[in-house]
Amino acid sequence: MRTSYIIYLLLFSVFLTACQQQEYVKINGQTMGTYYTLQFKPESQSVDGLSAQVEQRLEQLNQNLSTYIDDSDLTTLNRSVGRRCFKVSQDTLAVVSEALRIHQLSDGAFDPGLGPLIELWGFDKKQINNQVPADELIKERQAMINFTDTQVRQEQGCIVKGNDLLQINLSAIAKGYAVDELIAILEQQYGIQNYLVEIGGELRVNGNNAHNKPWTVAIESPDPGSRSVQKVITPIDMAVATSGDYRNFFEKDGKRYSHTINPISGYPIEHKLASITVLHPSTMTADAMATTLMVLGEKAGKDFAQQHNLPVFMIIKSDDGFKEYYNDAFKPYLKSATQ
Repeated sequence: MRTSYIIYLLLFSVFLTACQQQEYVKINGQTMGTYYTLQFKPESQSVDGLSAQVEQRLEQLNQNLSTYIDDSDLTTLNRSVGRRCFKVSQDTLAVVSEALRIHQLSDGAFDPGLGPLIELWGFDKKQINNQVPADELIKERQAMINFTDTQVRQEQGCIVKGNDLLQINLSAIAKGYAVDELIAILEQQYGIQNYLVEIGGELRVNGNNAHNKPWTVAIESPDPGSRSVQKVITPIDMAVATSGDYRNFFEKDGKRYSHTINPISGYPIEHKLASITVLHPSTMTADAMATTLMVLGEKAGKDFAQQHNLPVFMIIKSDDGFKEYYNDAFKPYLKSATQ
């Protein structure tokens, strides 16, 4: 599963200045088991009803995409049996469709069908007191996973599960989709072009901040004992998503187990990639791609990013601490941050 809270904004004096100038509005709250923030410059029309509209849309998204709500759209889909096309909401249809695309693109490295394994490892709402499952149980749960054969039928508005036992979990992509949906409200209904929208570390920016300068974002150093900044970037008008193994994990008998599961082994990932940041025009895609590359690891992740022209920034464990890597597609966002 994805880590959360691993990207955060540079505080500086943006909030203070925004309050003093009375130009930028900030709306925040809780959703999807985390926190959300919208900062934006209102245009000519009133935004008095925007906060309520945001809350309503987030509640709707939770009701459609959560595995924590017993009667959610996704939970109901997971309970369905038989190879029939099960009617779902447009939200569920859109997110499962993109999840399936990235699943195929990554040869299964991104796999939202890991629900049975996530539950077995206790990385969902059912805690197992940090116990390592028996190997035979892991193999048993792996046999339940078949996201590959899942079908999304757009015209009919329905989904055919890969098999009856498949349990789809969209936690590695749903927050990104929610960010995009809130941005659609800002842009399409209120004409807002200068904004930052963030949910649990997944964010997208556009335009300028309250200082009339491009938004700056800090990538956190993968040190579980601190909240220090590793790198500052200026995403311009892109979404930013980061995945890492240093916040959500447990230790057993001196070994650390990350909450990100490798679909092939059924065990948490074991490699030297500590953190991966991905930029993309779509927050939903950036969210899923960050998890994908975290599963792939350093070498395969670099190759995948190069093949698909993804701007990426990696923090890699070494004997001397951490080393950084970023590809050519990522360089313009570093240069902007230093200007």
